[in-house]
Amino acid sequence: MALNVAEGSYSQGRNRRARYHVALGSAREVLGVLEVADALGYLKLDEVLAAELHRIIGTLVKIIRG
Repeated sequence: MALNVAEGSYSQGRNRRARYHVALGSAREVLGVLEVADALGYLKLDEVLAAELHRIIGTLVKIIRG
């Protein structure tokens, strides 16, 4: 996720949007994996971390919709 955001920040045009779109998918995957791990009892999902991931996801959605 972080690498795609970094790559997107140095891309232009459609490539930039594509990199941020990939980063968005990765962010959603990270959140999904953590939620599944929490549901299965492997870990306790930290609410602050979950909120930060939601904020990052929201920011990426805004960037993509531009």
